[in-house]
Amino acid sequence: MRPEVAIIAGYAGRDRTTIDEHIHELEKLGIAPPASVPAFYSVPPQLLTQGAALVTTEVATSGEAEATLVVHEGEIFVAIGSDHTDRAAERLDIPLSKRSCDKLLGSSAWRLEDVIDRWDGLGLRSWIGADASELYQEGALGSLLPPRELLAAIPWRREPRSFVLFCGTLPTVAGMRISPRFRAQLCDPSTESLLEIDYAIETCDHIGSAADNDRPLTPADSGGAPSAAL
Repeated sequence: MRPEVAIIAGYAGRDRTTIDEHIHELEKLGIAPPASVPAFYSVPPQLLTQGAALVTTEVATSGEAEATLVVHEGEIFVAIGSDHTDRAAERLDIPLSKRSCDKLLGSSAWRLEDVIDRWDGLGLRSWIGADASELYQEGALGSLLPPRELLAAIPWRREPRSFVLFCGTLPTVAGMRISPRFRAQLCDPSTESLLEIDYAIETCDHIGSAADNDRPLTPADSGGAPSAAL
């Protein structure tokens, strides 16, 4: 399968009050509100990767664990992915920030029909740090919009036969952080089956310092706002 496009869903939480509060918080920091909720950002399929390392020229980037739908000629599969994002660019232009980094996609998948009845209970977690052992995100997919609702909301000009949809992320445990490694897991508790990704982040900007790695994102990097199911 060669997807024609990858779509990133933003502001994809089910609790609209929480989403509205987050939008207002971002407005105070100079980040424009989305034209619609949920919001959708397209990125070229060339940014999709299943490699063990993501290479970027920017220092202020970080991963976001997401359930990801792989759609091909009517069949829908569930994978795990990471919407790795340029946090400095995000403050200025969210679509640009989404297109500034590769997007990690797991190499294994489930059929959506096999897990749809227990979708809300699927667990999503991620870890950061040099050994990817520090818990970064944790929660269940029930806090995000259901997959078919997201699919129906995409404002297609022309719906492609094959595409990938990143379904939104969960809040971080203690704020967004830069890390040299990102690991994420989608778990089906009823069967104990797992989908996983684990990748290193390599910065090829040779002008900088080691202190830029594995540190909290600052207001200048991220607009000062925590991740909230974007």
